[in-house]
Amino acid sequence: MSISCCNDKKNLFQAINQFGFALSDITLFLDTHPNDQDALDYYHQMNHMYKKASAEYENQYGPLTQFAGEDDDVWKWSVQKWPWERGYC
Repeated sequence: MSISCCNDKKNLFQAINQFGFALSDITLFLDTHPNDQDALDYYHQMNHMYKKASAEYENQYGPLTQFAGEDDDVWKWSVQKWPWERGYC
């Protein structure tokens, strides 16, 4: 899935969830097939996409977790609406 298709908040959030699910699933597979190079390549691809989509979301809409932006000088997590208060639009 390309992140360029995720130009609005709802679609971007959905993509993050899909990439996260794919990461969880492939991690379980790699637990029992650690030498499967195709699976490892897929893991790296999904990890890259997950990080890219998460960074894009946080840049546009604010942190997804309390750990986001921990290198910043400002504690952003508590100064914005909580994730469940933001909605998609």
